[in-house]
Amino acid sequence: MGLLKMVRATALILISAPIFSCQMHQKPIVSKSVVKTAKDKLQYALENSAQWEKVHAAEYILNLDYSNNVHDIFVEEEKQNRNEPYYRIGIWRVLNQAATATEEKKRWLDSISSVFEKYTYIDRVHAAESLAKLKVSPNTISFKVTDSILKSAHNPLWGYTYWGTAYTSEADMPKVKKKFMDIILKSDEPTSIKRIALYALYKMKDISVQNWDLLISRTLKEATNSPLYTSLLTCTLANTPADSLLSSRVLQCREMLNKQLYSLKNNELAAALAVYQDIATEEDLPFLISYMEKGIDEENTEITMAAANAILGLDSEER
Repeated sequence: MGLLKMVRATALILISAPIFSCQMHQKPIVSKSVVKTAKDKLQYALENSAQWEKVHAAEYILNLDYSNNVHDIFVEEEKQNRNEPYYRIGIWRVLNQAATATEEKKRWLDSISSVFEKYTYIDRVHAAESLAKLKVSPNTISFKVTDSILKSAHNPLWGYTYWGTAYTSEADMPKVKKKFMDIILKSDEPTSIKRIALYALYKMKDISVQNWDLLISRTLKEATNSPLYTSLLTCTLANTPADSLLSSRVLQCREMLNKQLYSLKNNELAAALAVYQDIATEEDLPFLISYMEKGIDEENTEITMAAANAILGLDSEER
């Protein structure tokens, strides 16, 4: 990892800004065999993994816009699991994204919304999170219910519901981002709420340059044993402005994340690897391939998928 840092630091010194700007928008070369393997890994997980791994495989595939059979598979999943708490929310979220007809999209969104509105349902938190991920404001579902949640204790239901309100109007988005930044940097909120705030900013992106500067400053000071350490790194890197990708602070964050990967396991490792869909370069291919080739089994599925998705992102995007 030290060599990687030295190479990038040297490039920063030797390559002029205009040339670097041009190079950053060249399409990285990923071999056809690696691309095929990555696609096969996601498809295998879609067809053979269990529940939430299947959901995440479907969403990776849908976001990459590949020709797929996600809709057909999840229609069958819905028939068999429509009454199973938690997992049903993931199924409906996938179907909402996979459907092409407006009426069908509404059907699955209504299913999620009905759970969000019911105070007695044990998977309300999952419903609130899914509404936010689908960029649907809970205020459009029920202002009364949303208002009641936002006036109650700051727990995960509050966090995900508040995130969702960012999609109420254009004016609400910066307000929510500012609130989450305040929670991360200044508040005495519990770790669970700070993690949700970081995750929301990670998913929403486009925080202001000023907010990003504050965030990276906090990240670089965070203790490695902090429960927020990995979340701070991934949120910071996912929101890095294009003109700061080779800045010394960003390179330092990348090195910190690379080291952190070796101490993480299973879902924590997969969550950290997921950020490489936003930051990966050709130099990251070897280690991403090594994670992708861990094999599809119960422990490695999420890790393999996150690495495969990052590789396919490199193949499809010009940087």
